[in-house]
This record gives sequence, structure tokens and C-alpha cells, in this order.
Amino acid sequence: MSALEKLQNEVERQKRKIEEIEKSIETVEKEFNVKFDDERNDIKAQKYLADDPNLQIAIVGTIKAGKSTFINALFEENIASTDVTPETASLTKFKYSSQNKLLVKFCSREEWKELWESVEEAERRTKTNIFRKEFEKSGAKSIENDYLGKSDETIELSNIEDLKKKVKEYTSKNSKIHYFVKELTVYLNNDNMPKDVTIVDTPGLDDVVDYRSNITKKYIKRANAVIVCVDATNLRKDEHLTITKVFENVGDDKYKVMILGTKIDEKNNPKENWEKQSKEWKKYLEDNYNDENLLNNNIIGVSSYIFSNLIELENTGKCGKVNKIIEFAENYGINLTPENGEDMPMKIYTEMQIKAALEKSSQIRDITNIEKVNSLMKGNIISKGVEIATNDLESRYLNMITNISNKAKTIKDSNSQSRASLDMDRKQQEEFKLMKNKEIEEIEKAMNGLNEAFENIKTEWLNQNKKLKEAIKK
Repeated sequence: MSALEKLQNEVERQKRKIEEIEKSIETVEKEFNVKFDDERNDIKAQKYLADDPNLQIAIVGTIKAGKSTFINALFEENIASTDVTPETASLTKFKYSSQNKLLVKFCSREEWKELWESVEEAERRTKTNIFRKEFEKSGAKSIENDYLGKSDETIELSNIEDLKKKVKEYTSKNSKIHYFVKELTVYLNNDNMPKDVTIVDTPGLDDVVDYRSNITKKYIKRANAVIVCVDATNLRKDEHLTITKVFENVGDDKYKVMILGTKIDEKNNPKENWEKQSKEWKKYLEDNYNDENLLNNNIIGVSSYIFSNLIELENTGKCGKVNKIIEFAENYGINLTPENGEDMPMKIYTEMQIKAALEKSSQIRDITNIEKVNSLMKGNIISKGVEIATNDLESRYLNMITNISNKAKTIKDSNSQSRASLDMDRKQQEEFKLMKNKEIEEIEKAMNGLNEAFENIKTEWLNQNKKLKEAIKK
């Protein structure tokens, strides 16, 4: 049996078992007047996993931590939206397909209600109403009834440029439709997109609206592996807490968590500054990895921005950000400045730099570390995709069963204790009755003794009285 067949068989087995479990839970709830709310949530999550059990890699981080830019670098295609304003308010999944297309899932009215409750809570907490203002300004209210509760929509696109436009329409903060999108799946005909794997761009963990941040926190539990993007400038407390939770979720499989220090190109001295910063990060994260090799290999400084611009330069021979590429490369000791450059006209000087950058592009690729991350993903995670997916499916099913069994045992023990308590009361009643009977017997004995003594006294008195009468007669 192949690994894929084993996964499919496990999925079918679990679906049958879950159906039986749900019936049993319903019976117990009615019989004992209890609720399995947490356990039903576990079942719901497991059914969601079984419906799409293939390997899923989550890209998580705070708003503008460079998640979407990193995904674009991985695919070598600017497909994920990276506008100046924060993007990705819903899950955006990327899958390989021979046909470029989108699958759009929209919010239900109940989910929309929960979102606005979270918005109102954020307004009370922050004393601002930025989300509300942006929503009203966008004109999204006018199309609310058209999209809330709308059926899933599949859109096939003939070319990559049309696909990019549609992705932006459904994910960009500048689009009114994006407010109503719950989940977007991008099926991508791209050789850099691994097959049978889903790469997931998630909402920012520090979104002012908790509802949107919670989408990511819940999804982290579903993901088989997690790449955490953190601005290389610092590692904040809330980000460290998020990383710790991610490690808790993967159990002993620490290799499935990678920490990326993003935007290293924005530092004044990228090479030196990241070396210092990474040493500090390792101090905070060594307990999480608990393995020196993983600590050194899985904490990586990256520049998705430089990598993507370099790809553009390689593909077209020109790039609007070539100066950034040159500046970054030379900071790492890759010299792109032509000799006697000061004597050259600016146009020729620039052309010489571009030529040098193209000649040394493989070296520049190396220092961005994007290909290193890609290699680790493929070697440690994607190559074991079916095995990891199967093991996670089984272990999470086992956890679900354990939680349900513990709840059932608690109910059983509670019920047994109640019965024991009733039995104990009856026993106490019997003991009480026996004790009272003994008391009555003792009282009766005492009364019998008193009666006997009284009769003796009475007999003695009568005898004495008789003697006295006889004496008087005499």
C-alpha cells in the first residue's frame, strides 16, 4: 500500500468513526443532560482536516511582517497582494493546478455578525474606529447583501495577469469585495508551486480586530508546518508568545517550525546587524527548539524583496530597484562597481552594474536566503508531505478521542459517585435505624430494671406495712 493510499484509507476510516461518535455523544447528552461543546469543536476541526488532509504550510506573522512578499519570492511570481496598506484579512491558500483559477468562499451572515461584534469591542478598547471608517469609505455597504451568504464561486482565468488582478480584487484592502471574503484558494500553474501541498497566507496576528487575528490562531492548529515571519528589526513579546504557541502545537516535531527574520535589506548594515540580531533571537528561542542544529538552521534572515527584484532583473534585463540590489550585495562583499566607474557616463556605469549583478546573480540569490528556506522546506517537510499529513491526521484524531473519552469518564464517574451517594444515604439510614433500635432496647432494659426495682420496693413496703399493723394490734 502506498503512502497516499494509506492516507486516503485513514481519512475514510475516521469519517466513519466520527459519524458513530457523534451519534453516541448525542445519546449521552440526552441521557445525562450534559453538553459536549468543546468536544464537538474538536470533531468539527477533525472533519475539516479530513476533508482536505494534504500537507498545509502556514505563513504567519504580524501585519506587514513580509508574509505575502515571502510567498511571492517562493513562487517567483508577484501573485500575493503586497500593497502599502495591510493585506490578507482572510485565509489565502495557494495550490498547484494545470489551470489557473480561484475558489472564493464568502462570509455567512452569522460570521459577519461576529466580525462586527469584534469591531465594536476593538473600538471600545482602542477608542478609535479605523475599520468602520474604512468600511464606510469603501462603499462596501452597498454590496453587502450581494455577497453575504453567497455560494462558493469558482473563476477560471486564461493567463497569470488576469489571475493576479482577481487575487487583488478579493484580497486587497482597497477593494470593497474583500470585506466579505472568508477564504480564497488560488490554483496556480507555476513550476515553483509544489504539488499536493497548500501554502497559506494568513491575516496579521496583531490586527486591531481580534476576529481576523483569531482566524490565524485557529488555523495554526490545522497547519502541518508553520513559517513565522518576524521583522528582522526586533522580536517583540507578543511575537515570541505566538512562536511559543506554534511550538506547542507541533509537539516533538520542532523541525516543522521555521522562524524568518524578514526585511534584512532594510537595515543599514544588513549582514552585521542580522548576525547580532539572530544571536539574540537564539537566546530567546533555544528552549523552544531544544536542539542546537535546528536552532541554527531554522532561524534565518531573508530578503524576499531583493530576491524578487533580482528575478525581475534576470527575466527582463531591467529593474526599477537595481540600486537596492547593488547596495545589498555590496554590503555582503559582492562587488558590483566597475573599475574606473567615476570616469564613466552614468548610463554606462549603471549598465555595467546591471551586467555585474546578472553575472553574480547566484551569489546574490544565496545571501537573500530564499532558496535556503525553499530547500529546507522541500527537504524536511514537503518531501515527507504524505507521511506528515497521515501522522498528523492520526495523532489529532487520537487527541480528539482522548478528550471525548475523558469527558465520558468524567460523566461516568460523576454518575457513579451520585449513585454511591444515594447508596450511602440508604446505608446510613439503615445504620441509624439499627442504632435507634439498640437505644430502644437499652431503654426497655432500663425500664424493665426500674419496674423490677419498683416491684421489689413495693413488696418490701407491703411486708413492712403488714408487720407494723401486727405490732400495733399487739
